[in-house]
Amino acid sequence: MKRVLRKSYTTIKVKYSIGFSILIKRAWIVLFMSIFMVLSLSLTDPVQCQEISLEKALEHFYTNNYDIIINRYEIDKSYGDYIAAKIIPNPSVSVNYTGYNAGLNKTDDTQQIFRIDQLLEIGGKRGYRIKTANEALEAMKLTHKDTIRNLLSGFYSTYYNLILDELIIEFATEEVKRFDQILNIAEKRHNAGFLSLIDYTKLKLAKIELENNLTTVHTQYKNDLATFNLLLGGGTFRPAKGLIKEEFPEYSEDALIEKAYATRFDLLSLERQAKSAEFGQKLARAQRIPDITLGAQAERLGQNLDRGRGIGVSMSIPLFYRNQGEILKKDAEFKQTKTQLNKVKQQILTDVKQALNNYVAGLAMLDIYRKKKNEIGDLLERSEKAFSIGGITVLDLIDTRKTYRDFFTKFNHALTQAMLNKELVKISTGEIK
Repeated sequence: MKRVLRKSYTTIKVKYSIGFSILIKRAWIVLFMSIFMVLSLSLTDPVQCQEISLEKALEHFYTNNYDIIINRYEIDKSYGDYIAAKIIPNPSVSVNYTGYNAGLNKTDDTQQIFRIDQLLEIGGKRGYRIKTANEALEAMKLTHKDTIRNLLSGFYSTYYNLILDELIIEFATEEVKRFDQILNIAEKRHNAGFLSLIDYTKLKLAKIELENNLTTVHTQYKNDLATFNLLLGGGTFRPAKGLIKEEFPEYSEDALIEKAYATRFDLLSLERQAKSAEFGQKLARAQRIPDITLGAQAERLGQNLDRGRGIGVSMSIPLFYRNQGEILKKDAEFKQTKTQLNKVKQQILTDVKQALNNYVAGLAMLDIYRKKKNEIGDLLERSEKAFSIGGITVLDLIDTRKTYRDFFTKFNHALTQAMLNKELVKISTGEIK
């Protein structure tokens, strides 16, 4: 019996030791996983991101943005077309052996001919081809800059969305802290019997709504932050604080339109494309002139392989094909480009007017909110004081706070939208830096 008990005790002791060691191992695993999760979250925490100014963000955007890099290769492709246009056609070489018998012995009819031919382009074709490709290359460089201009709209929108997110987060955080003071007052009034349980519960639910709102804006901020860093080509950046500068210059519509006509890259690109199309027309017409092929040959004849020399000239006779189809095609391309040019001029006029209208309207809205800002702040402060002494109901306080929160949310929207509209006015004129 004692042996059985000792054996059972030993078994329990062994099992306990094994179980305890497994528990220790699991604890270490859980601890390691917890540390790993904390580190992972800290890497994506906006607080861990490096602050960056607008100027530095633009530098990263111009250098590392994927769409800009991808589009930049279009310039290299056009440069390749330009290089190809400059190259002179290669000569052709031919070697002929004829007149040998079955034993590969020379006969009286034996001929060994070595010939070289070179195509000579007539009518200025090479010059027109080079000019066409060169204008296309310059047009592509300008188109690339216009691509950057279009992408800048998305960059500035994301940048000022982040500024707005930070303002909303700051405001929402202060709202939660301020509401805690209201809850402390409500708790004292409830304990003293001056506030019903229903009203006290309503205030607690209002606190939950504020906390949920703060969580929502934090999530939106993280999402906008991810989009922002994608535009910068990667990294962990966030806009530096203190970038709100309420400086809004006045613009003249005529001056903006004049500047846009002089600097908009899409217009400048189409002007170079029109020149390229014009040279393409000339090249197509020059193709009607037949090119000449000059040839020279050295030959050896007969059994003694007597030496001989000769030259030759060949050219096509343009009886039927005179490049009619290509000429019609190039004429259509030139007219199409001219029509696009007129459309872009009208588009620039529309873009500038719309951007300026949005800018002026945004400033007018911001000015209205500015005038009411102090009034709304005083309203909330008076309402909170009135609630603390029982002067207003819980519903009145909640309604006032909702009005206050909606007002300042719209005020922050109006402020950041006005700042964004200022940048969009510049972009509408072709300014990219």
